[in-house]
Amino acid sequence: MKFLKKNRTKNWIIKLFKLTDQNSAEKFEMESKILFCIEQIEKITGITAKAFDINYQSIYKTKSGFKKALKSNKELVYCFIDFDSKKTETYFSISNQMLNLKEKPEKSTIDFCLQISTEYCNEKSIIEFNRILITELGFDYGYTTQLYSNFDSGTERKMKKGLFSTSVKIIEKDHIWTSNKINILNGAIKNLYPINYLNKSHLSNSEQKKIISEFGNLSEVNNRIYKWNLTDLDIDKLKKTKRTELNLVE
Repeated sequence: MKFLKKNRTKNWIIKLFKLTDQNSAEKFEMESKILFCIEQIEKITGITAKAFDINYQSIYKTKSGFKKALKSNKELVYCFIDFDSKKTETYFSISNQMLNLKEKPEKSTIDFCLQISTEYCNEKSIIEFNRILITELGFDYGYTTQLYSNFDSGTERKMKKGLFSTSVKIIEKDHIWTSNKINILNGAIKNLYPINYLNKSHLSNSEQKKIISEFGNLSEVNNRIYKWNLTDLDIDKLKKTKRTELNLVE
């Protein structure tokens, strides 16, 4: 007897990064920015946030309870917001990693990761959403791509399906970006994606700037950030021939 396979859907994956030092990390208004993100996602998708996790330990099932907890929480390190993801494939997380470290490094990042089912948003609305978030939260670098629903949004690799659950093995490659993302204002690029968000450091190196200007389409998002669109053909060619010149981390 053959079982019918569930149709695989595609999801938008949006990842944005902001470089911080201890001072800027402490001044970053996590509470208001989290609520702003929820509002924008509900607006663009028409679906509602259903579950809220604060600092990896406290889970709330109502938005009112979550808002009260945000106000009373002195140090917001991490937040995960679920939009009934079993049905909608939609959720996001934001982390202010400097606040989670006892020994403070010189630099760290604020990381934003959002998965939205393509059922709710087309490319035009996603690009406008990204523009709003980049401007409001002051992100310095990021990218957007699409992955099938059997891919993990964190590692961006295919999940292994077990009898009762799915899993993704963490490999050495996954740690490379973690240790290199503090260089996003020094020209570092994680990898190449259909939509890439670059800053002025990516255009300050003449060789890097030349390649960026010759492939795809480059446009301004605001006075700090540029959107670089690439085709699949562009991505394949650049990965094969220009990895070093583009300062690709992965």
